[in-house]
Amino acid sequence: MKKNILKLFILILLVFPAAAQNLNAQERIIDNASLMTPGQKQNLNNLINSLSAKYRFDLIIVTERSIDGANPMNYADDFFDYNGYGLGQDRDGCLFLQVTSTRDFWFSTSGRGIDMLNSYAYNKLEADVLKHLSAGNNYEAYNAFLQNWEEFLVLDSKGGRRYNFFYQWNILLIIISWALALGIGFIVVMSWKNSMNTAIMQTQASVYVVPGSLSFKEKKDTFLYSNVVKTKKQSENNSGGSGRVRTHTSSSGRSHGGGGGRY
Repeated sequence: MKKNILKLFILILLVFPAAAQNLNAQERIIDNASLMTPGQKQNLNNLINSLSAKYRFDLIIVTERSIDGANPMNYADDFFDYNGYGLGQDRDGCLFLQVTSTRDFWFSTSGRGIDMLNSYAYNKLEADVLKHLSAGNNYEAYNAFLQNWEEFLVLDSKGGRRYNFFYQWNILLIIISWALALGIGFIVVMSWKNSMNTAIMQTQASVYVVPGSLSFKEKKDTFLYSNVVKTKKQSENNSGGSGRVRTHTSSSGRSHGGGGGRY
């Protein structure tokens, strides 16, 4: 009887930390700035759980009213590391931090997320998220964050493919292709049409002019002075992201990528 109780006690000690760690990992939406309704948090959490389970990639959304003057990059990296986020051996994932008081945002990547968020992918992610953050549509910004990562993860699942120039300008390339096809078709049709035209085109207008009916008088304007006024263009201080940063080491000694700025 005592042996059974001892075994049960040992089993509880082994299982409880793992269960606690798993419970912590499931808390992937930390809305300390109270920007979401319970329903919105539930919708986002369902999507995060689905993506995480399917692609083994952790996605976290953190909102703060203030980070007490801390650097957003360091804060996001440390929040990811010291709260045990990241899936797999390399702790793959990305954390999205939003600070409302300073209007800072940051994307902190870890593991294979560093390579996945290359320059093209980052530009797309930042643009899609910022347009909603700047307009005050926070929930739409979080959705854009997750939808972009779903697109990157789908590519990654196809043999490690990455979002690149061709994906970024896909619609434009299609339009250009159609324009080129229409242009070539127009040239071919005009060539056929001209080959069937037996009329001789007149290159001189003299055949249409009545003799003595056309005359020209020359006039000249002479400017003696000129004034040039130069106005210095004022520089603009626009809000917006500062862009993607290189891979760096956090205070925990782990490598992170990503980028951010202000909205």
